[in-house]
Amino acid sequence: MRCTNWVVARTTPWTPSSRVSGDGVCTRLETVTVTVWDNMSAFFDGLARDFRGWEGERVWGNNHLVVTATFASGGHVYLGWTLRSGFFPGDWNCTVTTVIEAGEGMRAVAADLREFLREE
Repeated sequence: MRCTNWVVARTTPWTPSSRVSGDGVCTRLETVTVTVWDNMSAFFDGLARDFRGWEGERVWGNNHLVVTATFASGGHVYLGWTLRSGFFPGDWNCTVTTVIEAGEGMRAVAADLREFLREE
């Protein structure tokens, strides 16, 4: 997922234009809003902290963006990034999956996200 044209400040939401593309698919939303109250960084910090694994799927979601995390054998985390056009049946959604190493890899992703959201 690529975020562009984003604006963030401590008192205003993060509102980038978001695009997901891959073999044969390309989706774009003009605005995806993430605020400090959405706890996105806390979600990723928790994934990094639990590098030894967990059962089931963890989910973070907000308006048009949903992130799922599943711990897999071999010490990897599968992150599903879903953009959705709305909340009703018939609205489109697109999910891409990234695989991250559970230890240092997840710590780096969590740190990069905090920096990107300017929460450090």
